[in-house]
Amino acid sequence: MAGYQIPPGTIVNNIKSLLRERYKQGFPIIKEIIQNANDGRATTLEFGIVKELGDAVEHPLLKIPGLFFLNNGTFSKSDKESISCFGIDANAKDKGKIGKFGLGQKSIFHFCEAFFYIARSQDIQEGCGQFINPWANYDGFDSKRPEWGELSLEDRQFLENYLIQQNLVKPTSNYFLLWIPLRQRMPDERCILANYYNDAKSVESNLPEDMKMRIGQLLPLLRHIRKVRYWLENNSGSLQAQFSVTLDSHNPCDRCIYPNSESKIIQQDEHDLQGRIIISADATGIRFAGKERILPASDFSLLLGQDSESVSNTFWDDLQQSPYWTKRVSINESAESESIPDKSIPHCAVVFTKQSLNNRHKARLMLQWSVFLPLASDETSYSQEGAEQEAYEVIDCKGEQDYTIFLHGYFFLDSGRKYIEGLQKIRTDGFVQKTPTNEDEMIAQWNYLLATKGTLKVFLPSLEKFVKIHSLSTPDISNLSEAIFRSQFFKSKVYKQSICREAQWVFRIKPSRSAWELIPVNANVRSLPGVPPNWEIFPELSNLVERYYLIDKEQPNLLSNETSVDWQKQEIINLLTSLDLNLLFAQPKNVNYFVNFLIQNRQLIGQSEIQTSLINIVREAFITIGIENLQQEQYNEAIKKIVALIHPEKRLKLKQVTYNGQAIQLVLNALYQLDIEQPLLIYELFEPNSPVSTGSLSNEQVKFILTSLSQLLITATTQQVAKKILEQILEQINSLETVLNLVSNLALFFGYNHQQNKTYICSYLSLQQYKQKYLLFRGDKRDYETPIATAVKAALPECKLIFIEPKISMILEKTSTLRAIPKLEPQTCLQLLATKPDLGNSRQRTNLLKELINHV
Repeated sequence: MAGYQIPPGTIVNNIKSLLRERYKQGFPIIKEIIQNANDGRATTLEFGIVKELGDAVEHPLLKIPGLFFLNNGTFSKSDKESISCFGIDANAKDKGKIGKFGLGQKSIFHFCEAFFYIARSQDIQEGCGQFINPWANYDGFDSKRPEWGELSLEDRQFLENYLIQQNLVKPTSNYFLLWIPLRQRMPDERCILANYYNDAKSVESNLPEDMKMRIGQLLPLLRHIRKVRYWLENNSGSLQAQFSVTLDSHNPCDRCIYPNSESKIIQQDEHDLQGRIIISADATGIRFAGKERILPASDFSLLLGQDSESVSNTFWDDLQQSPYWTKRVSINESAESESIPDKSIPHCAVVFTKQSLNNRHKARLMLQWSVFLPLASDETSYSQEGAEQEAYEVIDCKGEQDYTIFLHGYFFLDSGRKYIEGLQKIRTDGFVQKTPTNEDEMIAQWNYLLATKGTLKVFLPSLEKFVKIHSLSTPDISNLSEAIFRSQFFKSKVYKQSICREAQWVFRIKPSRSAWELIPVNANVRSLPGVPPNWEIFPELSNLVERYYLIDKEQPNLLSNETSVDWQKQEIINLLTSLDLNLLFAQPKNVNYFVNFLIQNRQLIGQSEIQTSLINIVREAFITIGIENLQQEQYNEAIKKIVALIHPEKRLKLKQVTYNGQAIQLVLNALYQLDIEQPLLIYELFEPNSPVSTGSLSNEQVKFILTSLSQLLITATTQQVAKKILEQILEQINSLETVLNLVSNLALFFGYNHQQNKTYICSYLSLQQYKQKYLLFRGDKRDYETPIATAVKAALPECKLIFIEPKISMILEKTSTLRAIPKLEPQTCLQLLATKPDLGNSRQRTNLLKELINHV
């Protein structure tokens, strides 16, 4: 039976598809080369652009400008076989290597039509080298370009000597070199891509300006690569380093210890990551920290339908033997293909990096899903859709630092390393957990479990590690946390649930020192509107610190969806009753903080018991702090906001009185000290615009108030203020007559005794008696100085003519006994005379008679 015949044209077409659909131009190529070098256990990678090697070489493609990549890693016999194979890789079975598709290195065809490699290693001590031309047939012959022959031994030696002369390698040292002749335009126009490169500038135009920074960000997640340098050839033919990216060896540096081919048994493990990357002469470079984990088999028990409490001891071997576990074709040391189970390493990590702004005006946070190396890049993410877009997110960030978060897991990817299979469904809660029944389901379930039980769970511990290792300032931590909080990443219900499964990240408030902190997911949390300006104001808060985690509501706390930060009723009451009012009103910032706390808990403040506590506080503030102090601009608005939180029906407005401030305070103090719980009397200066007070007084409450005011009316200091307050109270009473009957003997009403030219304070009962005798009149000074009033006074020297002010008369209109109090006029005078009062002598009566005749 015949197999498929694979002509060169088929390979070229596959390469074209690979370049257009999977491996984009630019930095993705550099990433793949770095991954290959790391898989080869290289510690250094040198790359650069050479103008040409001249006539000293034979091969025509060595005579043109070239791009080279050189590393000091190993190169095995199986590597020698796989480098010329398409889609088959010796790395697929090696747990110590990242690559597995055998495609990444083919991304270099963006720059070339064919390439050279030479290598020397312990496995191949004599060295080796080849010219790889996808246009050639199986025997290496290219009929259209026969001059593109094999790499001669002389040319291979020349390349090695060139590396030695440039001090890039030492004689007999291990190395692997890719020499990539830059694609030139040729007469026959035969090319993989119609992209041409003549010099270093044309190559660099396809690479990002911040390439060195991007390379630096790759190193924390790699195990072997420690240094990367970029070279350009000068006019004298010597290579000059343009930049270097190096691990800082003078400070602690811990990177991922996985993948690890030496580890035969998969065991649960955790490892801290930290260090610094030096970018050429940049003093700050890139600082990184995080954590990596190997997850237990119990987290993946669903894949084999096992119970998480009793997974088999051979779980990982059993998983690879599952009929639904993916298999991949690899090349063994005998250059034979074999089908092997795909790698199943339950490894995850999260790495945070920071660096100073890179010639941009706006700081940013980048969230990047990775399988050791990041997947989709920002160069194309904005135009990408669907699965590719899931791998990358950029969020504007405050401050002067750029941050990147790498979210790594040993996920199943598309072969172009651009996206994680099924990640979009995981984020949008469209994923259903189940025991797999086919290969696609196995891939999806593995990715789900690794992301939710691994990568996302290690996110907050990694953030804590990063913050501590690099001593981030509180503003910087807040800026970073805010960017995370605003990200679509953290807004995902599934992601957030996994991120906060074991812990939460909060700005914790303490009397000693408030700071960002990792707290348990089941912690008792209560929110405050910031750090209290003075803890002594709120003694109860100091007690609560021992039992609760107090957090700053204004900070971007990363909390579980299930966490409640709401206060309980009794906690609020305890806090209110513990207030020190003198300290509270010592400074505006204190009372403003208190107001913010109340507003934050507006819904709870509406409960009856808390309303009572709040009313008591306001009443006590009016007494202790004083009206004059509270009406100052820095306190007045705060008091209004507090009053607005008291239900309108539980407060009663008192209009402003124009009088001596001390007298006003004395009268209000007397009223506030009365034992009437509600409504709270609100002096107009502190009445909020909305909602307005609508409270009313019961008859018993009015009785208490009138009794207090009657005592204040007899004191000269408080008399006028008490009189005006009294009038307001009486105006607001619906059942006035009933109330006045309860206090009928209280002296409440100012009456002018015309006979004695003196003002008295009369009771409701006495006013009724005067009215019955026709001796009660309404009017002010203008009314009792009229001719008829003067005449009556003279004619009836024994009668007490009592005048009450028109305003009081109008108030008393609501009573049946004092309705329609008359003015002193001829008609009312005749009614008085009809009672046959004692008259004065004839001389005293003359004027009265004249006045009456004048009005007939």
